[in-house]
Amino acid sequence: MTVSSVYYSNEHRRHLHDIEKLSQASAVLAQSHSHFLQATTAMASMTFLRDESYFQQFQREFTASRNAVEAARGIAASLGLWGDVAFLQQLGARMDVFHDGVERASTEFLRGDLFRAIEMGRQLTPESDAIAAELGAASDAWLAMVALERQSAERATWTALLIQAALGGFSLLVAAITASVFQKSILEPLAALRRAARAIAGGNLSVRAPVRGPEEMVSLAEAFNSMTEALIDRNRELERHIADLQQARDTIWRMAYYDPLTGLPNRHLFEDRLQMAMAQARRRGLQVGVLFLDLDRFKLVNDSFGHAFGDKLLRLVARRLGQAIDTGQTLARTGGDEFIVLLPDVERESEVEEAARRLLHVMQMPFELEGRELYVTASIGVVLFPLHGEDPQTLVRNADIAMYRAKESGRNTYEVYSALLDLGMVQRLSMESDLHRALQREELVLHYQPIVNVETGEIVGVEALVRWLHPERGVLYPDAFIPLAEDSGLIVPLGEWVLRAACRQAIAWQEAGAGPLFISVNLSPRQMRQELASVVAQVLRETGLSPSHLMLEVTEGAIMVEMERAISLLLSVRGMGVQACVDDFGTGHSSLSHLKMLPVDVIKVDRSFVWDMVGNRADAAIVASVVTLAQALGLRVIAEGVETEEQAALLRRMGCREMQGFLFSRPLPEAEMTELLARGRGLVPRAS
Repeated sequence: MTVSSVYYSNEHRRHLHDIEKLSQASAVLAQSHSHFLQATTAMASMTFLRDESYFQQFQREFTASRNAVEAARGIAASLGLWGDVAFLQQLGARMDVFHDGVERASTEFLRGDLFRAIEMGRQLTPESDAIAAELGAASDAWLAMVALERQSAERATWTALLIQAALGGFSLLVAAITASVFQKSILEPLAALRRAARAIAGGNLSVRAPVRGPEEMVSLAEAFNSMTEALIDRNRELERHIADLQQARDTIWRMAYYDPLTGLPNRHLFEDRLQMAMAQARRRGLQVGVLFLDLDRFKLVNDSFGHAFGDKLLRLVARRLGQAIDTGQTLARTGGDEFIVLLPDVERESEVEEAARRLLHVMQMPFELEGRELYVTASIGVVLFPLHGEDPQTLVRNADIAMYRAKESGRNTYEVYSALLDLGMVQRLSMESDLHRALQREELVLHYQPIVNVETGEIVGVEALVRWLHPERGVLYPDAFIPLAEDSGLIVPLGEWVLRAACRQAIAWQEAGAGPLFISVNLSPRQMRQELASVVAQVLRETGLSPSHLMLEVTEGAIMVEMERAISLLLSVRGMGVQACVDDFGTGHSSLSHLKMLPVDVIKVDRSFVWDMVGNRADAAIVASVVTLAQALGLRVIAEGVETEEQAALLRRMGCREMQGFLFSRPLPEAEMTELLARGRGLVPRAS
């Protein structure tokens, strides 16, 4: 064998060896890319923070990817591909920085700051996408280089055989000429292809291989360029996938920090902003105000019209409240019917109270929704940093306590927190627990107040009034526990118990010979739901009481909150033969003209008008108007709260025939009421 043939044989073997190393490096990079994608997929869902097994999987996949990059760098160094070595070294360093960021996010999660951990993960997303894209591009480019080098090797083998044959029959000059031709037609185009492949591996996808040389080299260059175009298409698809991932992450971010129903910030974002406002207030020597707002009796809306209707109303409330706050303030929805407002940079407490009054004012106007006009009020708790708390959780808790105090004060108002309210909240929670047990321990009893026809002096009916025989607090009247029962939902079982016990007692009196007097039972707003008519029908069947001997009282305020629902309910019970009564008439939002719309039998004039009408001409005129209009509509009128002969005489002159109040009898326990009825149904007014 000649020197030249030995040279070409050795070069060919080295070329094949390099191709195998390059192929190994390409496979290693492909593995690195696959492992890294699995690691970042786990990170994208953030499940690795919540589950230790997921986090361990993330660590394994990332470590495998990082080790593969290091292995590929070693192969590139052995081949003398120093540009690729530098690229992989830089990529590995970026992967290390990325991993450190993930470790910090995990540390924040373990400390309990989930949302900061998610935010840190979100900030790492662009870098993870870039690393994944570069790993994929490098792997594809090296794979292309392997294909090119293999074809080059095959071509070089064929050419070497020709050269050896030529050298066997011709002179060294011919061999040199042949080698020169081989250099220009084969090796130089291959070198150009190799340079193009390395440029693409470095991220420059605009490079194209020169199309020149023998037919085989032209085909090879065209195939290389087609592969580059396919790589560009794949990158575009990858970019679209990254954009979709970014959009999904943004959606997760919005779900984590914003209320999906109203679009307002949620509690977590509110507390973050509160934390920043507190830090700023400390530096400036200012205060921060927090208003905790809860809609009054909003459960009644959901019970009456459904949750879809309630959700629409909440959006309207959010919009109206948002228009009432100033720039720089934050309105958030913390859940249900609760909203919270952040007022930064407060100088005086009066600023916060003025903001509370402004919110109450904008809630006075009715809401129009689906053809209905609804009045929705709110109760507001007010706190100030640092006076009422030095961390977000304490401030929100104390604002919540103050809000409940506002509800207990009559609703539609605001209350500023004080330490005394904490004691009240503890007592409230204790009372709620006691009320749960009261239903089970039979601590509730009914007292009965007679309703008298003043023309005959005869008891025509009795109103059932619940009392709570508390084992420690003694006898509690409705004002002490009915609002609590309303808020906690206990009013529904409590109301059903009152209805059933009253009907049973009415039957017992009738069987004892008391005659056909009616029993009157009050309904709470929470009881005015779709199932009430069936509950009434069931109780009447169980007790055997005639429907005409039962009267259900609904307050004017409850009717006006949901007039259509109330009218439907009243029509249902009247259809059974049950009497319907509007209680506390004159104290709500209605006018006398509403009377003709209500399917009722009886109007009860509120005691507040009766008390003052003797010396107050305005109250007397109101009562006279109610009596006259009710009689014109064929309705009976009962005046409650009658305590003096003067009041009774004035009511009689107005045409009112049925009355109840201390002038005739206080509410009596069952035994005393039974004894009174046993003496006969005639009742002489008590001395005033």
